[in-house]
Amino acid sequence: MTMTGPSPAVPVTTTVPRPSAVDGCFLSYERDEPGFRPYVGAVLEVTGSCPGPDPVRAQIAERVARMPSLACRVGLRGGRTVWELDPGFDPRRHVHEVRVDDGPASLDRAVDALLGEPIDAGAPRWGVWLLHGHSPDRYALFYRAHHAAQDGQAVLDALTALFGVGPAVPPRTPVAEAPGGRGTGGFNPLARVRNIPARAVARNAADTVRGLRSTLTWTPHRPLTGRTRLLSAAVPASWPRDVAGALGATPNDVCLAALAEAVREWVPAEWRARPGRGRELHVALPVSLRPPEERFAVGNRVSAVRVPLSYWAASPTDRVVAVARATRRVRTEGMRRVLRAQLECLPEWLVYRFVRQSCAASSAVDTSGLLRVPRRLALGADPVDGVVPTLFLHGDHHFAVSFLSYQGRVRVSFTVDRALDDAGDLAALWAGAVERLWREVTVGPRGPHDPVSPADPISPAGPTGPADHFSHESRESHVEHAHHVEHRDTHASRPGENS
Repeated sequence: MTMTGPSPAVPVTTTVPRPSAVDGCFLSYERDEPGFRPYVGAVLEVTGSCPGPDPVRAQIAERVARMPSLACRVGLRGGRTVWELDPGFDPRRHVHEVRVDDGPASLDRAVDALLGEPIDAGAPRWGVWLLHGHSPDRYALFYRAHHAAQDGQAVLDALTALFGVGPAVPPRTPVAEAPGGRGTGGFNPLARVRNIPARAVARNAADTVRGLRSTLTWTPHRPLTGRTRLLSAAVPASWPRDVAGALGATPNDVCLAALAEAVREWVPAEWRARPGRGRELHVALPVSLRPPEERFAVGNRVSAVRVPLSYWAASPTDRVVAVARATRRVRTEGMRRVLRAQLECLPEWLVYRFVRQSCAASSAVDTSGLLRVPRRLALGADPVDGVVPTLFLHGDHHFAVSFLSYQGRVRVSFTVDRALDDAGDLAALWAGAVERLWREVTVGPRGPHDPVSPADPISPAGPTGPADHFSHESRESHVEHAHHVEHRDTHASRPGENS
């Protein structure tokens, strides 16, 4: 890892809130489990000759003021954990260089090592790693951030601020923090909950408790290894969009329904419990609680709602309709208000207990939901052609999954424990499930010898084809497969992202 010397610190001013209950949970979890690596982020696949670290540092230093929260670190005041501005903040110190050998396998190994690396707790907990040497005309930028400081929306905002093509989104004028408030920026937490019936908060808390129990279970009869790999694939964004339009759903619903279909194919018959009461595959679907005035505030503004995926539905299209029905209640402003009130009212110790108990539900699935990078990304004149989201596992979870839309493609990433290496490629199965759904609702069921529809000018590749490492070449495929990564953590590496 190569670093140049630091430059003078960049002055940044912002309103700094106290950590929320969710922030505190991730910080406490990390203290209790030193091997836990709660980092979220993305690998940016860049086309061009690697410029070296200095242009990366220069671009980030020039743009960091677009997202003032990048200057915040965790501190202690009077024995209390706080977010505070780092007085010596220099964004150039957060850019690192990793030279790798020629070939995609060396890039895999570099990402493998970085996934398990902690980020200095004494500074703002994010960084950008420039990885190069694996190809003469391609390189990668790996953005990583602590999940206490950034949820999924904040990661997208950081990527857009640092690498987005086009004018900056101006930060909102910060509001002074209310004394003693656990919330952010000047809002009295009780003001948010004053008009929300207590029974609504209690009912949702009861749903949360029920969600801590395993429902659909599978038993692989082998211990988790603590080593993980990242499996990724991509499909044209038009596929889930077309399916959603035909079935009265959203692209996110289609991604989730395809997840259930992929798991049905992936789980061997001898692992599977029979259908019955309560036997259902659920995901913890994140709901962003970040209001406009907190758009660029440090910390986590997310909750999660347990959503059934209709694992036993009679057909894939029936499953999409059922998932859409289940998620519809989550997408209401009323639900967001209840979730926000719940996080403001419940003590941090109780929220932390929920988080730790959820870790013991081995068949639970964490997901990011479908995220979208809103604009093209680039380093200087070099375009970012692909974005691979990275998640973490936690507890006894077997895998976590993220969906991300960028430049006409939807990418899925699975973080899977290496104990399940022989159970099949979940990412490829997901891509195949999306393709079959799209064909069923747009061109009818496809026979085994039917030609591929020329809906996309890219030459086709079937969902069981060979995987590409980091998938720069996979742009040539109709269904793309990218980047199989191995990651070792001493804590059985159980990260999972709920952004």
